[in-house]
Amino acid sequence: MALSLDGLVSGMDTTGLIQQLMQIEAMPRTALKNKVAVQNKAVASYQAVNTKMASLLNAAKAASDPKTWTAMKATSTSDAAAVTAAPGATAGALTFKVDRLAAAHTMTYGGRVSSLTDATAAPVMSGSTIDVLRADGTTTTVTPTDASLQSVVNAINGTANAAYKAAAVQVAPGQYSLQLTAATTGGTSAFANASAAAAADADADGGGTYVLTGLDELGSTSITTQGVDAKLTVGTATTYTMTSTSNTFTDIIPGVTVTATRVQSATDAPVTVSVGADKDGIAAKVQALFESINVALGEMKMQSATKTETTSAGTLVGDPAVRQLTQDILSAVGRGAGALGSFKSVGIELDKKGNLSFDKQKFLDSYAADPVKTQKFFDSYDNVAGGRASTLFEPGHDTAHGLARKLEVIGLKATEGIALPTDPINTPKEGLLTGLIQRRNDFVKDLNKQVESWDLRLDKREAALKKQFSGFEVTLGKLRQQSSWLSGQLASLPSPSAQ
Repeated sequence: MALSLDGLVSGMDTTGLIQQLMQIEAMPRTALKNKVAVQNKAVASYQAVNTKMASLLNAAKAASDPKTWTAMKATSTSDAAAVTAAPGATAGALTFKVDRLAAAHTMTYGGRVSSLTDATAAPVMSGSTIDVLRADGTTTTVTPTDASLQSVVNAINGTANAAYKAAAVQVAPGQYSLQLTAATTGGTSAFANASAAAAADADADGGGTYVLTGLDELGSTSITTQGVDAKLTVGTATTYTMTSTSNTFTDIIPGVTVTATRVQSATDAPVTVSVGADKDGIAAKVQALFESINVALGEMKMQSATKTETTSAGTLVGDPAVRQLTQDILSAVGRGAGALGSFKSVGIELDKKGNLSFDKQKFLDSYAADPVKTQKFFDSYDNVAGGRASTLFEPGHDTAHGLARKLEVIGLKATEGIALPTDPINTPKEGLLTGLIQRRNDFVKDLNKQVESWDLRLDKREAALKKQFSGFEVTLGKLRQQSSWLSGQLASLPSPSAQ
């Protein structure tokens, strides 16, 4: 273990002296580190603003999305049926009762075997192959591994696009049989074996029949569950029926899907499904846009706040980019939607102090009075010639009038950047904030390289000082030794009085 004897000869605090000298030497590095801290703080502030502007951009896109304004809301008065409506669905109502749910056709063989896997003691087939019905009505010949019931089940279930699934069912303790269940529901899922073909194919069209040969020990089949369509009876006075091979009725009203969930009794009230514009959903998107505006403005106000007696200045105080974005947003709201007028008529208002408010009820009243005009307050724009698309909004090229369109342009310019249709293809995009963040990060990277260079320089300087002071101690020690020797020699000389 090395032993350090600080100022052993000189008595000086050489370690402390070196540290003080190094503090002076390191002042340029300290200044660089301070610059790094300042730049990193600015980057964090820009990133915070960028995050809020990205949220504003997403809210603006949602508020101008045609699907937002064509969204429909569907309701059902009973748990016997669920209902959904696609955007642009036809508004309307329908009353019906659920008479029947769709079922998959199921048949079970009457024969029994005592083992699932013993092909010798409990065989279910005498030959080596069986025919499996496909969903398209054709049959395919398959070869089970052996004559056991489990091998037959595996062979059927391993057949691609089979019309049914097979199962070995225990019908009594130690007694097993084969059950076939259609892969789909509905009346067209019905199938039969040879002995039941005539009964199953009552319309004599040859459809829905199936011949399974060689299962000598299992005998004939019986219908366990008859495959049927789901059935609705529409109306209360003059009625008509609707059927579906599944429990789902698509386009029962254009764009509307009803799913039957349970059969209703005779005393159950009919189901009424209603479809209309999703006014609350649309208002929620506008509310989200308003809130995103306030959040973005609040973040920029905090980051650029001036110093007061009680608060310190924001990191981005006086920053021109933040000031410009704030002005752009306030201007987008304050100038209204061109010929349509002020956004106040749809519930969004900017007062003289720059405070923004949203009156949801006023928006809903406007939408109820004129849905088309209300939509234009948010998504309208003028197509400008020379673009790449004549039917799509091109931010930065087309003229935005609607609030969501204007804020989409502002958000894109701030975050992702905009490539104009007149720019060459593959022109790189850079947002105002992302560009500032990137350049600051590049500057920080350069500063850190300078700090690293100073680290190496200071390490060498500290090593040189330690060596210098160590040499000083050694030299001083030698001088003291020489002084002591001379003193000894002088002391050993005879004094003049002794001569």
